[in-house]
Amino acid sequence: MDSRLSARQQYVEWIEERLDDFKDSISRQELLALADEAVTGLFHSQDEQYPLTEILLRDAVDALIFQRLGLPTFRQWLRTCQTDTPACPSERTVAPDLTADGGG
Repeated sequence: MDSRLSARQQYVEWIEERLDDFKDSISRQELLALADEAVTGLFHSQDEQYPLTEILLRDAVDALIFQRLGLPTFRQWLRTCQTDTPACPSERTVAPDLTADGGG
């Protein structure tokens, strides 16, 4: 990671890499299933608005993947992953079970 970036920017890049690696590791069918789940979640949101755009859908799918991979929050990442320590997760993410219950 580029040391000239702020810690927040480094974290965002790290998360984006994990999400992209995961998306590359699953089939198109699995990614479409995640998109379907994300759309369902958007239509059940509490604000009762349904602004469905490609960007919103991508962000909703990324949020599902983030949750399923158990990626750390920024503060957690800052404590354990900003520097190369044994506590930092490996560069590659293991694909979890994509069942509806989010197991994995």
